[in-house]
Amino acid sequence: MSCSTIMHARSDHGFTLAELLVGLGLAATVLGVMVSLFMSLSRATTIQNAAATAQQSVRSGLDYILYDIRLAGMDPLKTASAGIEEISANGKKMRFSSDRCNLPISSAGCPNPEPDGDLDDDSEVVTYFYDAGKKVLKRCLYEVSATFGLDAASGSCQNVLEKVAPNPDNIPVFAFLDNDDVAIVNNSDRSRIRTVIITLTVQETIGSNKIVGRTYSSRVRLRNIGL
Repeated sequence: MSCSTIMHARSDHGFTLAELLVGLGLAATVLGVMVSLFMSLSRATTIQNAAATAQQSVRSGLDYILYDIRLAGMDPLKTASAGIEEISANGKKMRFSSDRCNLPISSAGCPNPEPDGDLDDDSEVVTYFYDAGKKVLKRCLYEVSATFGLDAASGSCQNVLEKVAPNPDNIPVFAFLDNDDVAIVNNSDRSRIRTVIITLTVQETIGSNKIVGRTYSSRVRLRNIGL
């Protein structure tokens, strides 16, 4: 038999069924590993993005609240009686006032604020309230029983931060301390408050049943109180 005949016979031999099954099995294994790796990377990216969103939300909310609370008790003319007006024992509510504006309540802000000795002007009586049921932190102006706690359409409240979950270990949203860092929980003792600690937890949903959250806390000294 010539060499050309032998080579032709070998080229027609092909793969056996066992070889095909082994090849398909290896291909399926490699494909499964690649799919699993891709899904893991996708989940990690989703979690990271959700965590970043929660972090950005809570930090932005805190910055806004801290700026507002630092004005509590501002009373340059000493005639407005500004200060802490009400706190709740569970740490969900704080109302304070400041003589920060000389324009009426109906004004769209106070671009050039000047004290005028009273608390009848724009944004001078502010309430922060954590609505646990709706998971929002609200900012209310000139709180009255008819409008407090309702949505912005009521003309009194607006949501400052959404997706606010209860803090770990039952830490209150607002914690109030006196000069010696002793906790103040009774509204009748509010004149002793010198420091407020704000702790906020914001959660983002991942998929249908997973949640990622971020908690931040900040301490603010009330520089206009107790002067």
